[in-house]
Amino acid sequence: MRLVAEFGSPEEYLAAYEEEISVGGLFLKGASVEGGAAMSECTLAVLIGGEEVAEENAKLAFVTPGIGVAVVFLAPPAALDELAARLREPEPEPEAGAGDGVQQNSARQLLAQLSPSQKMSLALKAGRAERHHLLRDNNKVLHAYVLRNPHLGLDEVQAAAKLNSLSPEALKAISEHSEWGQNPVICAALVRNPKTPMAIALRLLPRVPLNDLRAIAKGAGRQQVVLAARKLLVR
Repeated sequence: MRLVAEFGSPEEYLAAYEEEISVGGLFLKGASVEGGAAMSECTLAVLIGGEEVAEENAKLAFVTPGIGVAVVFLAPPAALDELAARLREPEPEPEAGAGDGVQQNSARQLLAQLSPSQKMSLALKAGRAERHHLLRDNNKVLHAYVLRNPHLGLDEVQAAAKLNSLSPEALKAISEHSEWGQNPVICAALVRNPKTPMAIALRLLPRVPLNDLRAIAKGAGRQQVVLAARKLLVR
């Protein structure tokens, strides 16, 4: 028996790890099984952002029809522990693109010396290294300015759409962009992002690729999104 635990972001997985997995189990909201007896063996596949990242042996604890399935780990779940440790590691800085002219460490040092207003001005013309940091700055006002940068690459937008630290205004701006808001990969990332305003996530759901839609329908994301995905699949 194979069960799937779907998480929209690494942060969502780490939250579930701290609350449930680390103490011996996991509840899969909305999941269902047929004919599974209590304590029967199963395989738990963990997906983050639609990509399978780990697999662990488990046992079926109980099934509540229409609500979900619970599994337990009778031994330390080594694969899931390793995944949590890996996700907690600092995100490697991407290499600066050709023509950026500023290395990542230099970009960080430069930004640390700027005032908020100077960062806003820089965001509109910053190179790739600076854009990387500005999109992750605690001052969420800066995020929207970076999105107006004419040199911003599609891959950067895809990465930004997955950040649950991105401001809701920036997520909204991505969804309303004539190109980005039609990109299936970006739409899937926005729908999975727990910080995307609910109305926007539901509006983008029909643009999500079928495989991602199926994963969302089986996942542990926001209940309204999960239910809406299931409705789309049965049409």
